[in-house]
Amino acid sequence: MNGALKWKLAFAFLLVFVAGLTTGGLLHSLHVRRLFLGPPHSGEVGERMREHLRRALDLTPEQAAKIAPIVDASSAKLETIRMETAQRVRNAMEESERQIAPELTPEQQKKLHEMKLHHHKILMHHGFTPPPPDSPSPSP
Repeated sequence: MNGALKWKLAFAFLLVFVAGLTTGGLLHSLHVRRLFLGPPHSGEVGERMREHLRRALDLTPEQAAKIAPIVDASSAKLETIRMETAQRVRNAMEESERQIAPELTPEQQKKLHEMKLHHHKILMHHGFTPPPPDSPSPSP
């Protein structure tokens, strides 16, 4: 193997390594961004919808002004639906926990409560504000 071929191979390996680092860095930044930004919060849905429509449809400023109240009304409706759905999910989960708890041993009830605390921490970490978990059910 001559010297020029060795340098070409070394350069090719270096190029692949740098491409891998770049790809990994980009994917990591997207993940971190999503982690910190999380899902859109209630006030952001309307703004994101408005911006998406403006860009995708190439709206004029007059068109954007005319559709703004429509987008705001839709955003408010979606927020109401989101809140109602979240409450229904919470109620269903609490009801199932109330039905499951009596069937468990005291140790299992404690584990169930710890699972609930862990789930609460995960939701808080992702930007949601669930109601605080209640105290564990008294042992029978």
